[in-house]
Amino acid sequence: MVFNGSLEELKALVDQLGVPCQWQHKGAFELAVFDDGVSNLKLNWWPQGGELRLVGDPEVRDTVQRQLEALLS
Repeated sequence: MVFNGSLEELKALVDQLGVPCQWQHKGAFELAVFDDGVSNLKLNWWPQGGELRLVGDPEVRDTVQRQLEALLS
């Protein structure tokens, strides 16, 4: 997935998923750690190239990834 907007715009999109998360700056990328109480889901975003990578429990990740892709289209 790719997102070429601002961090604030990405945060607004992720908020629409309805899953609380904490954002952290990790050098070259931004990290959203989801607080769903079930999985270890994280969203990594590299602003330089716009790459978005969702990592964590596949059962939860696949659903959230589909939702996020729909929001990005």
